[in-house]
This record gives sequence, structure tokens and C-alpha cells, in this order.
Amino acid sequence: MEWIRARTDKQKEYRISEIVAATARLYNKHSFEEITFSLIAKEAKFTRSNLYKYFNSKEEIFLEFLKHDLMRWRKDTEKAYQKDKAYSVDEFASIWVKMQVKHVRLLNLISILYTHLEKNSSLQNLIDFKKRANEELMTLSELLCGLFPLLTLEKVAEFLNLQLAAAIGLYQMTNLSEVQRIVLEYPEFEHFKLDFKVYFQKTVEHLLQGLLH
Repeated sequence: MEWIRARTDKQKEYRISEIVAATARLYNKHSFEEITFSLIAKEAKFTRSNLYKYFNSKEEIFLEFLKHDLMRWRKDTEKAYQKDKAYSVDEFASIWVKMQVKHVRLLNLISILYTHLEKNSSLQNLIDFKKRANEELMTLSELLCGLFPLLTLEKVAEFLNLQLAAAIGLYQMTNLSEVQRIVLEYPEFEHFKLDFKVYFQKTVEHLLQGLLH
């Protein structure tokens, strides 16, 4: 079948969605390190040269992939809270952590965002990603300000940045290989064991309590 390049914005969006869907299928079976540009092209039924017409690297594809996961997480998080209900800090934190754990693929991608995805993307692709991320976080900021009227937008931004840093660090410390898990079964190393949900919940609670006082 002869390849026909997308001419309109709608056609381009469709091609990009095909690439993202192919990447998602691969990510269900392979690690980020195992997935190559060629493998994505093959899965999406593109040639490498045609794939280069839309993205310059696999990292740029994963950034596009991450946009979709961010949007799904934001939508689910919005739905999880009742806007007219007064939440205690621990109630809020419990729901927040539940939504984060529900979107484990997002945690996977966020954990390599700064070390891999952003560093190997073009300036324009990174700007586009940051704009989308900013839009999603601004929507969540409005939700948080509504739930906790004492919070200013500046404090909400601080909360979102700090909880993100905590989520990345804790996820990297708890998403372990088989060898790492075996080592932590040794009695002298058990104190290194961390439970993501437990520690992230404590972190979110402490952050929010600090910003509310």
C-alpha cells in the first residue's frame, strides 16, 4: 500500500494517535529501555523515515504518550473529589494517593521524565509538552483552591511541585528489580523497605498541613 503523508491537521493528529497507540502496546510488554524507534515504527506500520516526519526520537513519542496519561489522571482526580465537600487533610491525601497508584503507568513515565524524556527531545516538542502539562496542572490548581480556600495559587503550585518530587523519588525507591527485592529480605537490610502508598500518603499530608498553616 502506498504511503500517503498526512496533509491536514486532522490527518496529522490521526497519524500521531496511531504512533501513540503503538507505543502504548509496546510499553505493555517491554521496558522503556527495550523499546526502540525502529520497534515503534514497525508496531505502527510506519517506515523509520515516515516516523521521522512526526517525531525525532522515541523520547519525543513518549512525551506525547505522557500528555495523554496526564490528561487521564487529571480527569480521574477531578472526578474523585466532591467540590462541595469539606475534606480533612488525611481524607484528601488518601484519595490523591489512590488516584496516583491507579495511574501506575503515569508514575513509570514521570520517573524518567527529567532524566530521559525531556533531555532527548527537541526544544519545540518540550515546549509543547510543558504547555499541555501546565494546562492540566492549572485545572487541578483550581480544584485544590476550591477544596481548600486557605490555599493560594502560589501555595498550590508549591504543593504540586513538591508532591511530584516525592512521587518520583518514592516510586524509584519502591519499583524494584527482583534482585533488589531479594536483598531487602535480608534482616540487616529490612529498614530500607518502603511502601509507596504509605510513605506517599504521609508526604502529601505533611505538605498540605504545612501549607495550610
